[in-house]
Order: sequence, then structure tokens, then C-alpha cells
Amino acid sequence: MNIARGLLRLWVVASGLWVIFVGLLMYDDVATPYVTGRGYYFLKDISPARQQAELEKSRAQTAWSNYKINTPDGFAYSITGSSGDDAAQRVLATIGTINFVKEPVMVERYTDDYRLLEEGVTRGVTEEIDVSVPNTVLFVGKIEPKDVKTQQAKEVYELASNVRELVMNKKRAEALTGATKFALLPPVAVLVLGYLLLWVGRGFRAR
Repeated sequence: MNIARGLLRLWVVASGLWVIFVGLLMYDDVATPYVTGRGYYFLKDISPARQQAELEKSRAQTAWSNYKINTPDGFAYSITGSSGDDAAQRVLATIGTINFVKEPVMVERYTDDYRLLEEGVTRGVTEEIDVSVPNTVLFVGKIEPKDVKTQQAKEVYELASNVRELVMNKKRAEALTGATKFALLPPVAVLVLGYLLLWVGRGFRAR
């Protein structure tokens, strides 16, 4: 009986079954990787308020800081002010503009910032618009004109589609790399260990 040949064939069969098992186990991660839902919104252009704040800051004798201000719609603005209240007043006095910044803000679902956006919808200040990209919505003020909502939805669709594709490709590559290692390393380790055990066993044979 050739034990080494029998063990080798057993290893080939077991390795094949292992690779098939790993393939079935990791198939969904490679074929359709999960991408966290995202929300997008466009900020109003408050650059004039920022410029005025920076000008006043340069003349002030007290320390000014940069503040993150959340408006009732859940949108987050960053602006310099002498205090939090001062910064908030500067933002609220400026967001009535009809001008928006060109690039939308992206917020991942299940974060505090996303919950603030949802609260804006609950309060009836904003609404969610489906942009025809899986797990992706646009948050926009209810009072905004229909043409503004349509244009923003179009821009978010184009951006979100590209972002989703990039994220999926990255996750797919990571999953494929992990699956390959998971499928190949254990059989190789078993083969090496088996060879070493046979080699040690041959050392005890009587000549």
C-alpha cells in the first residue's frame, strides 16, 4: 500500500471541496458587495458670510473659532465666529440665498449626521428624493423650486453612480483577495505539514 500516494489524492479531493465551499461562501461578497446607504444634500453658498467673518476676525482682539452649525433642515455648515451663537446667526442670515455650492455633501447612513437629515424630513422642512441609485437619496428643502430639485437629483445621480461603482469595485477586489487567500492557504499549509510528517515518519523506518 502506498500511503503517500493515497494521502496526496485525499489532499487533492479535500482541497477541491474546500475551494468549492469557499467559493459558495464568498460568492455574494464578490458578486454583489454591500455598500452602505448614502444621503446627499447641497449647501447654500454662504461664502460672503464666511469672507465677512474672516475680515472681522482679523480685526478682532478676542479669539474666534470655527463652528459647525446645523440648520433646521439638518444641513451642516462650517463658519468662523466669535461664539457659537454668533456663527449660527451668520449662517441663518445667509442661507436664504438662491445660490448653491457646486458639490453636494455626502453622508453615510446610520451616522449622527444622517439622523439629523432624517429629523429634517420628520419636521417637514426637507424631503427625500430617490435618485435611482440603490440605497441613495437626495435631501432637499421642501420650499425649493421643482427645477432646482430636478437639477440636484440629476447631479447626485451622476455622482452617486460613479461613487457606488468605485466602492463596489474596491470591495469586490478586497473580497476576491480575501477569498483567494482563504481558499488556498489552508490546503497549502496542510500539504506542507503532511509532507513534513511523512518525512519525519520515514526517519523511523528500519533499513
